[in-house]
Amino acid sequence: MKRLVALTVALASQAVATFAGEPVVSSKQVIAPPPPPPEFFRPNEFDIGAFATYATGVGSDNAGKIHAWGGGMDFTYWFPWKYAGVRFQGAGVSLRGGGGSRTVTFVDGFKAPVTVTGGGGSVPAGILTSDALLRLPLDDFWPNVHLAPYAFVGFGGIILGSPSEGRSVSENFTVTNNTTGVTRQVTLTGRRVSALRQHLGTDRVLGHVGGGLEYRFTPHIGIFGEIGYDFPNGSSNNFIQTNFGLRYAF
Repeated sequence: MKRLVALTVALASQAVATFAGEPVVSSKQVIAPPPPPPEFFRPNEFDIGAFATYATGVGSDNAGKIHAWGGGMDFTYWFPWKYAGVRFQGAGVSLRGGGGSRTVTFVDGFKAPVTVTGGGGSVPAGILTSDALLRLPLDDFWPNVHLAPYAFVGFGGIILGSPSEGRSVSENFTVTNNTTGVTRQVTLTGRRVSALRQHLGTDRVLGHVGGGLEYRFTPHIGIFGEIGYDFPNGSSNNFIQTNFGLRYAF
């Protein structure tokens, strides 16, 4: 009899547990929310970038033939308002072009100006700029799209090195006097000047404006590409600079 009573009680308690439903959570028990996803573009961020660069002239005359290859680095700080920041960028390039044939009158009063070839070659140069930036992280609207278009505007300078070609030239020319018709040999000695230096002259101040895109694989590692329009003083010297590289965000 006692065994029957014990079995009945055990079955009854099991039935109560089965039909009672889920256990009631105490009002004092707090369930922690899931952690927010990490930000890929953050406020108070410091970035270091390394890039390859290509520049091509868009000015008039032979300045439009100028092009350059090189590389550089940039250093960026984004403010507590993560959509704005400042940047310092520097690139070292080898400028080439600006040569070709051209007609020059060496001696006034003689017929047939002389056609000369050369004056191109290459010139090392540094392009330094300081920029203000605005960016729009698209993952603010689409959480899985870690892409940020940005725009920049600033100023800087271009520093020219010495051309790779020789400094002096001595050539013989046959010239004819317009009045007497007398022909004679003339030897002209001078300094060979790179056409790049003829157009750009010495070091120049420049303005800088453009935009780009940056994609983040992680909150710290990304790639970027940008195009900037640089206008040194003198409209014939304008050029477009294209950068593509890697960026690390702290």
